[in-house]
Amino acid sequence: MAQIYSALAYYHANKERIEADTDAYRADCEDWESRYRAGEL
Repeated sequence: MAQIYSALAYYHANKERIEADTDAYRADCEDWESRYRAGEL
């Protein structure tokens, strides 16, 4: 249970950074998918 609380504390302490990283990753995935569907890859 302590690990869960630790993970939640880390998330809340670093929420902006984690969400920015997640948004950047999602944008990269969407770009790769778009390029794949367009036959560029």
